[in-house]
Amino acid sequence: MNRILFALVAATILFVNPAQAATVRGTGTGALVGHDLTDPENDGASNAYVNYNAVFRSSIESFFYSEGAFNVFDNVVDGGDAKWCCDTKGWVEADFGSKRYTLTSFTATSGNDSPERDSDIWKILGSNDGVNYTTIFSYDRDNVSPWGSNRNQVNQYFVGTDFATPAAYSIFRYQTYSVISGDMHQLNELEFFGTEEAKVPEPGSVALFGLGLLAALGMRRKRA
Repeated sequence: MNRILFALVAATILFVNPAQAATVRGTGTGALVGHDLTDPENDGASNAYVNYNAVFRSSIESFFYSEGAFNVFDNVVDGGDAKWCCDTKGWVEADFGSKRYTLTSFTATSGNDSPERDSDIWKILGSNDGVNYTTIFSYDRDNVSPWGSNRNQVNQYFVGTDFATPAAYSIFRYQTYSVISGDMHQLNELEFFGTEEAKVPEPGSVALFGLGLLAALGMRRKRA
């Protein structure tokens, strides 16, 4: 009876809050997936804004300073200047310009120390104008880290399992609202993966193509 009750409670928790699980890939740089949307060639510089396929922004003014927000895209999992630290609330985002992607998975990696700096309320948001943002994924467990006490751990979240299929967006943002305790937040790495939205021809170009086709057909008829 107790086993049945426990199973029912566990199933209820999972149903109410399904987006709290994650696939643990391991720890360290080697556990990253690599070749994500921000750096498909996997040749981005770890200490400079070079060879990346997105424009990075954050709510933190000193973006490139030691332990700045840029470090979440540097393809390196480590301490020191390989992680983003230390602001309780804030966001960091990747802007892909005219390209829009449907997010299929993403990774988020814990810092190398101080589990209390892990975010316990955070979201992945999507936008196409940099003004209006839509929640794609949400983690909300007061005083519970998605990485537990494990440091430099790479968690991966998948569409269909951890979040519903979203619309296509040109901007993906990680935003933290709270940490386990204290007044410092840290995150080691982010990777975004998705499929590019097929571009629909502009109405004007379609009309011009149609006129050109009609003209070509007309010329063939005259020749005939």
